Amino acid sequence: MAYVYIISETPYEGETSGPWTKIGYSKNPPQWRMNANLKRGNPRSIQVAAAFEYPTQSEARTAEREAHEHFAESAGQNGKEWFNVSADQVERWFLGHGVQKVDTSEL
Repeated sequence: MAYVYIISETPYEGETSGPWTKIGYSKNPPQWRMNANLKRGNPRSIQVAAAFEYPTQSEARTAEREAHEHFAESAGQNGKEWFNVSADQVERWFLGHGVQKVDTSEL
C-alpha cells in the first residue's frame, strides 16, 4: 500500500504568491511524512488537504508523476513537488481519475 498526498500551505496575511500545494508520494501515511520533515524549515502552516491510497507503490508513483505532469505549468521555482494551484483543484483532478480519497484522520 502507498499514498499520494496533497499538502496545502497557509500563506501569511497579505501574501499574494500562493496558494501553494505539494503533491507527493509516500509508502507511509501522509501525516507521518509531513511530521517527519516537511514542517521543518517551513515558517508557514501546512496541513494534509487530501490523501489517496493505492494498492502498490508503483501505482502511487505513477499517479504522482501524472499529477506533476498535469500541473507542470504551475510548478514552483524548484520544479519539484510544490505547485501554485489550490489543493481543491488538485483534489478534483485526482477524484476525476476515479481515485478514492482516504480519511486521513484514520491513518
